Amino acid sequence: RAGLYVMNANGTNVRTLAAGSFDVRGAASWSPDGKWVAVAANQGDGTRLFKVPLGGGPPVRLLDTLAFSPIWSPDGRFIVYSEQQGGGSFEVKAITPDKAAVPLPDFRVFYTIATPYRFMPNGKALIALEGSQGAQNFSWVDLEGGQRRQLTGFKAGFAIQNFDVSPDGTQIVFDRLRNNSNIVLMNLAR
Repeated sequence: RAGLYVMNANGTNVRTLAAGSFDVRGAASWSPDGKWVAVAANQGDGTRLFKVPLGGGPPVRLLDTLAFSPIWSPDGRFIVYSEQQGGGSFEVKAITPDKAAVPLPDFRVFYTIATPYRFMPNGKALIALEGSQGAQNFSWVDLEGGQRRQLTGFKAGFAIQNFDVSPDGTQIVFDRLRNNSNIVLMNLAR
């Protein structure tokens, strides 16, 4: 079971934000005002989207459907999340902190261990990791007009697990892993 904790920058004053049967699934995202954390968690009925107050109090469930990978918009107006559609495919959606749906252009991402999208600094576009393991590329997705543009043309054979966008929006930092598996037959010494 994974928990949700907060502490001072120097590692002191560690405290639990959500206790009991609150099983956190993935990374949390701070609200821009620093008063809430958006997180996907399971309370016994599947992974749902919650906002958790930093000042104390119970988590507030935002959705009754399976939801993953929340990130809070830079202006605090909405939270982007992924809703599983089948297999490893997830539809990207958004909701306000007051539980109102926010229209987004139709796009999907595939399962990854980290959050598959990040906001651009102005909050009007996302950088999304699209494609399945071994054939992934970054795309720019305009959240208002729906335009999208593939940013990279990586060759297959690598898996990207995590990435981030620089504060000025001009660079993406990411990892690329290559699986090189071999089958070896070794004779054991007698």
